[in-house]
Amino acid sequence: MRRIKAQGSERGVVAPLTALIMVFLLGMAAFAVDVATMYSEHAQLQNGADSSALAIAQACAATPPGPACAAPVTTASGLANDNALDAHSNLVSATVASGVVNVTTQAQDPAGNNHFSLVFARALGINTADIKAYAQATFGGFSAANVVPLTFSKCESDPGFTKDLQFFPTHGSALADSSGYDCMQKPASGWELPGGFGWLNDPSSNCSAFVDVSSPWVQSSPGNDFDNSCTATFAGWQSKLAAGQTVEILIPIFDISCPDKGGSGTDPCSSSPYGSNGKAFHIEAFAQISLRGWHLIGGGSTYYTADASALSTSLGLKNKDTGLFGKFIKKVSIAEAAVMNGPTTYGATGAGLSK
Repeated sequence: MRRIKAQGSERGVVAPLTALIMVFLLGMAAFAVDVATMYSEHAQLQNGADSSALAIAQACAATPPGPACAAPVTTASGLANDNALDAHSNLVSATVASGVVNVTTQAQDPAGNNHFSLVFARALGINTADIKAYAQATFGGFSAANVVPLTFSKCESDPGFTKDLQFFPTHGSALADSSGYDCMQKPASGWELPGGFGWLNDPSSNCSAFVDVSSPWVQSSPGNDFDNSCTATFAGWQSKLAAGQTVEILIPIFDISCPDKGGSGTDPCSSSPYGSNGKAFHIEAFAQISLRGWHLIGGGSTYYTADASALSTSLGLKNKDTGLFGKFIKKVSIAEAAVMNGPTTYGATGAGLSK
């Protein structure tokens, strides 16, 4: 058999192919190994920044402020290194201003150079990477969120009040003989209003009332008519309910109504910032309810979901029996509903990460 001769020599082809493949393999190794270690480094830096910002904020929120508040750089430097596996990180900055703590950390190698040293990526001419992490924490007084400017008596959300769908009465007497409504049991002090309610002062006219967590006194709105600033809010709720969506709201619950309507002992209204004779409510907590309907006259509207309409019929409610229909979810403390950066006038402070 005659051998077929090759047109050219293939000797030496493997070497350049191997070189090209090695570049690809090194690139993949750089991606797999170096990127993974960079992510790990960033996680360590973020832990250092987070712990530093929170520790400084907590120190600043304390009364009196702790040493870390006056020396944020020293505190952050130590915590940043403590959270680094190699005990090396660079603190770029740590500042405290107007209730906000900002901390930025940066990767640092054992030699003190402010960068992260790469391994496989060096084959591609990339020797280092600049890795930083940022954290922000706020501190200050707690303040309750803006809520619907309508408050009900404390008994409307007692823990033992276990009805699922219920009627929160704002006016009327249809439930006066219902043993299931604990609000009909007037306490000896006489300061809790059975079935009582009140529209709260809404100075911003946006259907909301602000309740300070440490001095939860809110002025009463003059009269018992519907707050017209809530027209659009209730219309929006109606649209959502009609579309089958859920509407959950926080209803303020009061345990003191001022001025005092009589009773024995010390007048609780004497501690009101609006004076003993000022019309105001002391908010004890919030009732989280899944709104199902309402009947509010005096400028207000009426809307019932099917279950709210059925409940109204079963309770024998009349036109004068106004209020909200909702499924009681839970009692929410004022602190649970709190947000950061409230006033510190009354000394209730806290700290938490914000970024």
